[in-house]
Amino acid sequence: MNMGKNLFALLIALTVLATGLTSKTKYRPCMKICKKLNLGRCFRVCRIVKDCTIWKSCWENCTSSAASITAAVLKGCLHECKVKFVKIVNNVSSSAEGPVFTMDGNFYMVSYKGGEILEINLTNHQSSLLVGYKGRPTGSQCDHDNNIWVADMRLGLLKVFQNGTFHQIATKDNNNDTLQGFNDLIFDYHGNLWLTAPAGLIAPHPFESSKKEPFGSVYCYKMTGELTKVSTGYVFPNGIAVQHDKDGTPMKLIFGVDRNATLWSFDIVGHCQIENKTVWGSLPVNSSPDGMDFDEEGDLIVANYNTGHLYVFGPNGGSPILKIKCPFVYATNIHFKPNSKELYITESESNSLWKIQWKSKGMKQYCETPELRGRYGRGGG
Repeated sequence: MNMGKNLFALLIALTVLATGLTSKTKYRPCMKICKKLNLGRCFRVCRIVKDCTIWKSCWENCTSSAASITAAVLKGCLHECKVKFVKIVNNVSSSAEGPVFTMDGNFYMVSYKGGEILEINLTNHQSSLLVGYKGRPTGSQCDHDNNIWVADMRLGLLKVFQNGTFHQIATKDNNNDTLQGFNDLIFDYHGNLWLTAPAGLIAPHPFESSKKEPFGSVYCYKMTGELTKVSTGYVFPNGIAVQHDKDGTPMKLIFGVDRNATLWSFDIVGHCQIENKTVWGSLPVNSSPDGMDFDEEGDLIVANYNTGHLYVFGPNGGSPILKIKCPFVYATNIHFKPNSKELYITESESNSLWKIQWKSKGMKQYCETPELRGRYGRGGG
């Protein structure tokens, strides 16, 4: 009996110790100040909602600018520096995806299952149909002429104009092979358009997915009109990004795949030319890396479709340096408002659009670089 009581007491003690360690680790900056100043009840003072994320730079600025530190100041700084999710539109589409700004200030997103491109008024939080068609749009990017380039799982690559018309860029690649369905896309600063292709052959072929068989691919489209498959053999390649050097030269192509929750990378060695395939980053088990974007500090933000988190990687990849819990599970894509810290997020749990204030501005998109217009050739219809 005594041995049983002792074991029970030990279990309770270990539980309390573990809780204390977790609390101290989670709220360490606040707890450290609170205890140093003997403010008392530091656990309550520094308590935040489970899974909330505090911006470190904001916390440091807030606490250092206060005339004196009190419990109220610490609570206020925690509240001020939490990542705040603001819902812009609710249930706007069927399977919300593909957020994008054009340089005239308009905002668009796509409905994957609805086969629609939607314009969102960010002032009155209303949506309107730009164009509907029999496709499965997923990712979007803009060009220097404020056209929207759309990756489509059934039709491949589309160019959508703001008057509501569109056309299919191609049905075959440079080898005269039928294109696969595209999921996401990104322009590099040289005007090359990189695309992930997790689907089978485009319509009218039956729809197939590479979630079980590794036939997913990566393509590249030059503005001179050439469309090339540059790599293949992946389980559902999805979000894609380009890392540039300080001079704006495309340096690395990075994309996520479902298998092993991996971010692969290639060195970009020329227009639509890559080499040196390597693992750039890894997410937790059961993750599904979706849309991604760089900020101007070189950090890569990756939407995780399965867990409802945004994972943040440093410029050299590896493991995430930060994870941010979203108030929804199925985060599909992200996009920065040009020249701002506003990060817009689509999700397919309630098919809504959200935004948060990021720690820094987003890395410039290709359409934000008019000085590069025409330097590397134009085309594509």
